[in-house]
Amino acid sequence: MQQAWEPLPASSDISDACDDLGIPATRTGSLRPAWLGCPPLFGRVRTLTLASDPAGDPLPDMLAALTAIPAGDVAFIDIEGRSDAQCWGGRTAEAARRAGVSGAIVNGAVRDTAELRSLAYPTFALGTYPGRAKGRLKYCGSDRDVVLGTQIVRSGSAAVADDDGVVFFPFELAVEVFARARDLAG
Repeated sequence: MQQAWEPLPASSDISDACDDLGIPATRTGSLRPAWLGCPPLFGRVRTLTLASDPAGDPLPDMLAALTAIPAGDVAFIDIEGRSDAQCWGGRTAEAARRAGVSGAIVNGAVRDTAELRSLAYPTFALGTYPGRAKGRLKYCGSDRDVVLGTQIVRSGSAAVADDDGVVFFPFELAVEVFARARDLAG
């Protein structure tokens, strides 16, 4: 059965629809596809927060947190826009895929882009960093607000991500936003 959001409208049309409908949205062109040909992504975001810790090892807690995300939702991992550490790669993407998480948006860097590409796992990030997360980051928790630029993204928001960037908006308004976006796309 086709969902109200299929086929997925472009993020630019979603952004314009939010403007037309007076719906608050957070937009960024900084979070980009992690690999060439990355498919677009839509879902309800579940935030996972990490912070600096030279003695930390976030992987076990991240893997556990990914299994708690409802199937079809999107993991939004926040490392405060850091480019000198990464929190997402092949192991986390494979675990997320097994858990039914539809994709990842990372406010920071990722690695293992060849593996992400071979998995065809939708991943959007600020960039890449080859080092491991162990000894750089610790897991802090789930469903926390994320500061993105000067705006706040709340866990449970909708996200549409594609080659142009990411738009976050209230999930409960997705059907209305998608209908308007389709009208705009003509």
